[in-house]
Amino acid sequence: MTEAEYGIVTGSAPSLQTVGKDIAYALNKLGHSAICTRYQVPYYRAKKQFQRAIVFIPFDPLCSTTWFVMAKDYIKAGIPTVIYTTVEGIPKEKYIKDWFASDLLYIANSEYTKEMMEKVNVLPSKIIYHGINFEHIAQSQPQKDLLKAKLDAKVVFGTVCSDLPRKGLRTLAQVIKLVEEELPDAKFYILTKIMGRTFFTDTKNVVIDHRFGKLERQKVLSLIGSFDFYICSSHAEGFGLPLLEAQAQGVPIICGEYKPLTEITTKETSFYVPIYDVRYQDDRYGILFSYHLYKPEDMASKIKEAYEIYTCNQEKYRQMSQKAKEQANKFNALNVYSEFLR
Repeated sequence: MTEAEYGIVTGSAPSLQTVGKDIAYALNKLGHSAICTRYQVPYYRAKKQFQRAIVFIPFDPLCSTTWFVMAKDYIKAGIPTVIYTTVEGIPKEKYIKDWFASDLLYIANSEYTKEMMEKVNVLPSKIIYHGINFEHIAQSQPQKDLLKAKLDAKVVFGTVCSDLPRKGLRTLAQVIKLVEEELPDAKFYILTKIMGRTFFTDTKNVVIDHRFGKLERQKVLSLIGSFDFYICSSHAEGFGLPLLEAQAQGVPIICGEYKPLTEITTKETSFYVPIYDVRYQDDRYGILFSYHLYKPEDMASKIKEAYEIYTCNQEKYRQMSQKAKEQANKFNALNVYSEFLR
């Protein structure tokens, strides 16, 4: 007798755990039984724990090979298995084994992920976007006024990201330098890893919170909801879940105009920064990351536009906020993750 119908098998990284737990939450809410792991489960243990498997892992043919082997073992052991995956660029073909494409079934988390995998002849069967857990959103406790008071700010721009090069913190620091004198009462709250602060040593109006990956999810959601605008400085993304989490709380977005970010936002909810080039960069993984490059001056211009709307046209800001919530509703976890049952 197995413990659950579905096992969501994923890694311990916060981004993987967030999605994995939300899938399990949705399937349980929909009347099924599901568990989420933080590690690989050998097939002989998996047979005792769940009947079907959803393996959620990035499609990195260098770093994720053992996960693909595990999924193949599940299939051999009679456990129906799909790999739910994301990627932030083109996988390196030299690491892709033939059986990755022939023996495994993939579901992509965005059009962008699907397109990148198709470039190396690994063909996802469908797309299931990441979903928003609105039960968690309802429990979020944003404190906009308190955060403004603490920062002595009229408008708060914020972001949540790691310090990896592709997350664009170096570029964001350049952006802030361009607006810090003109907008002295605009403050920037950055939740990142401790090394992320090195990008902002010569920057005013910035608060660095180095507890990235250490805060409970509810506290992160409450923080995101306390921002007036959410900035995504990333040059490469496979999805961008924090953008949905911000929109679900009525927080408009400032981000580069590229997939997958434009798949989950709209022009009515966002300030899009134009992309002038896409370069593929080798960051020593099994992926050539697609860096979507924008000019710091262009993002600075969007920040000034957002500031102007917030301080001078609250009605337009409220409209953007409402549109953001409506956009996020399209990604309700109970709806999108029900596709796994099909």
